[in-house]
Amino acid sequence: MAKKKGEKYECEECGMVIVVEDACGCEECVIACCETPMKKVKAPAKKAAAKKKPAAKKPAKKKK
Repeated sequence: MAKKKGEKYECEECGMVIVVEDACGCEECVIACCETPMKKVKAPAKKAAAKKKPAAKKPAKKKK
């Protein structure tokens, strides 16, 4: 499978991670480390947009 720019691959043996800098157009491409194919690292889920907190209310003034 062709590799795309920005994809990350991790070695399950030693933990080395690589990032593809130049896209590959090959039909079959294997990136290996420690004599085993490296696994593609799944992108983390995008964080939900931060919700805006309502402005703090000023305490009511006490009547005398």
